[in-house]
Formats: sequence, structure tokens, C-alpha cells
Amino acid sequence: MKTLLALGMLVAAPVYGQNLTANEREEMQGQIRRLEERLALVEDTLQTLLRERAAAPSLVVPATPAPAVPVSPDSAITTSARLAVARREITPPELIPEIGKIGAEVGILFNGASNPFRLNSGADVGGFIDLPLFDKPDWLHGKISYEISIGLSRSKTTFATTSNVAQVANLTVLNTLNSNGGAQNILDAVTGTGSAPFPVTAKTETNMKLLQVVPFSLKYTSTALDRFRLRPYALIGFGTYVTIHSQSPFNTGVRQDANLSPAVLALVNQLFGGTAPFGGPLVAGQISQSPELEARGLPGGHGNLDLGWLTGGGVEVRLSRNFSFGFDGRWIVGFGKFTAHGLFLFTVE
Repeated sequence: MKTLLALGMLVAAPVYGQNLTANEREEMQGQIRRLEERLALVEDTLQTLLRERAAAPSLVVPATPAPAVPVSPDSAITTSARLAVARREITPPELIPEIGKIGAEVGILFNGASNPFRLNSGADVGGFIDLPLFDKPDWLHGKISYEISIGLSRSKTTFATTSNVAQVANLTVLNTLNSNGGAQNILDAVTGTGSAPFPVTAKTETNMKLLQVVPFSLKYTSTALDRFRLRPYALIGFGTYVTIHSQSPFNTGVRQDANLSPAVLALVNQLFGGTAPFGGPLVAGQISQSPELEARGLPGGHGNLDLGWLTGGGVEVRLSRNFSFGFDGRWIVGFGKFTAHGLFLFTVE
């Protein structure tokens, strides 16, 4: 609006200039100058646009699609394949991808085993899972894997054990029945002879259980003999070993040949025969657990927890790509002692 007013004033200036005051005439001249500047800017912009248009190519050739290139069936990628690739790119990576295709194994162990406590040999059963860490057949000629194993050994051994608790119980009964027995009461109570009602040294069967939990082992398996279907291996690990044992007496807990009157012997046998404190399985070869615990079926025994090293080795015979059997020897170094296992194993890979 101001521009149009300025143009009108510019046209009417010659006619009405004599009627304008000095201030009005000066203001009109300023508007005329500003209008000239804007017109000059428009002219420059127009010239620039004309030069750019003249420099551009006058003819634009439309792009033609490239001819289709035949694709062989082997290299063709279907739409579903593209979608599968896109899904793999979006899906987060797995912790251990394709574990069944890189040599992972699970196995069952059946064996005979010795133990570190000078008891009889026994049976052992266990299992393991083998998770490969490195598989470099070019220079390693095999694989290094992480193994977790667990096993349970059992054995039974018969020998005589002495109960100090029975000695104290004998002395209590003898002093009650014959307070003037003196040294003879002590001798009979300690040796379990004479009038002592409870056997002190008795033949018992020791039942021993050794639980082996090895959460960390490193295992090297060689593939150099795969052409013969053989895979030797060696391992070393660290684990926890839980030992539990109890003693089962062969007698009823009361001496039938004790030098006591029939009435007293019958009373003692009625109270203690075949039950606690000496008639049931003995804890540490000393005393049975209470009748209430025995009635609930709770196992009685004495246990201990130890840490130790596991070393071993063996060889697998490959029956097929996924199945094998073999022989395994493992040695546990712990308890300040040594124990050995000769194992037969069956594995699935």
C-alpha cells in the first residue's frame, strides 16, 4: 500500500509540487529513493534467473529403464529370503548361536569308583554337558570346551566301630543297678562286657555317598584321529565334593549275653532294643537319631563339604556323527587325599 502511494505521489509531484510543504517534499523524495532501490534489487534478481536458465540444457532426455539382466537360479534371492535376512539383522544375537552344530555334547557316566577314605570300591553314576569355546582345526587340531559335570558315588564297607556314647550309657546303667561296683563297673562299661547292656565295639556296615559337583572344567578334545573314529581328550577342573556316611549295626542295640537278671535285660531290651540310641543307623558311628526323626523318614548320617581339583582324560569312539561311547579316567585331588574313577561314558553330540 505504501509503495502504491509513493508511485501516486511520484506521478502527481509535478502537478501538486507547488502546494507541498518542505517536510512533505523531503518525505516524498525519501520514499522515491527506497522504491528505486527495491526496483534495482528486482532487476538484479531477474537477470540472475535469466543467466541460470540460459546455462541449463535446453533439452532433458527422459531416463529409460536398464534392460533386465537374467539371474541364474543359484544366485536368485527370493522375497522370503530377503525377509529372512532382514529379520536376522533385526533379531538380537544369541548367547551361544547354533549350539548343536558346533560340537556341544551331553553324556552319561557309568563306572566303578574308589574313594579317599580307605573304604570299599563302589558304583558311580553321573553326567556332563560340554560347551565348546574354541574350534580351530587348522592349528589347534581339536577344540577347547567348557564342561559342567555331576556324579554320585556309593559304597558299602563292613567293619567294627566303637561308640563312646555306648560306654557312657553302660556306666550310667551299671552305677544305677550296682552303685558299689566301683572299678568293675568302669571296666565293664568301657569294654562292653560283663553286665554292660550295650555293645561298645560292634560290627557295622558303613554306607558312604560322595556327591561330586564340578561347575568349571576346561577340556581339550583332539580331532586328529577322526579318520579312525577316535577322539582322545584331557580335562582339568575345580569342584565341590559332599561326603555323607552312616553306620548300620548288625545287632539290635542291646547285648543279649549281658550278665543281668532276665527282668532287667527284658526291660532294657524293651526300651532300647532296635531303636535309638543304638538300635538304628549310627551318626558318626556313635549314636542313632531320635525316634521322632526316624519315624518321619529323615536320613541320618554324618557329612562334610570339601573343595578339590578334578583331572582326567579318555577317548571317545565315534559310532556316528551324533553318538559315541568311550572310556574315561578321572582323579579327584582333595580332602588331603586322592580318589580315582574309571568311567564308561555314552555321549550325544
